[in-house]
Amino acid sequence: MRALCILLPALLLSACGGQEDMDEYVLQTKARQPIPIEPLPEIKPFSPMVYQRNDERSPFIEPQPETSSKIDDKVKPDCAQIVASREKEVLERYSLASLSMKGSIGKQGQLWALINTPDGQAVRVGLNQYMGLDQGRIIKITNTHVDLMETVPDGKGCWVTRETQLAMANLDAKL
Repeated sequence: MRALCILLPALLLSACGGQEDMDEYVLQTKARQPIPIEPLPEIKPFSPMVYQRNDERSPFIEPQPETSSKIDDKVKPDCAQIVASREKEVLERYSLASLSMKGSIGKQGQLWALINTPDGQAVRVGLNQYMGLDQGRIIKITNTHVDLMETVPDGKGCWVTRETQLAMANLDAKL
């Protein structure tokens, strides 16, 4: 017990010896040169745009597609024109690149395709229905793909048709 009373004060005094190291470190840190702070970026003064009512379109009216009278004058009477009298279908809001075929279902010899939209909706489509932004009419459905006949402008005021295909999404890649 007596030995413990002698050792305890000796241990406490030796623990305080680290204060000198701490004081030295603080002095070294204060003696270092401060790191310069980068200057703030230069701010360009704001200059508001003056709106001239006659020169530009109103920012409060939705822009209309441009029509060129030059193209309309050169339209050939025998070139194909598009008929815009039908109502757009649900899948005509999406580009073909954003749609994917997930499967097909059939009943009594008729086959339908299941098409996924970018927002996760599954839509069943059949022959002669439309999908895509280029008036793509479905002309053939198989177990692996959907064939479409699209109508696109040729740049000269006429419309031309082209065949395209929407293939089944690769299910093996996801597994």
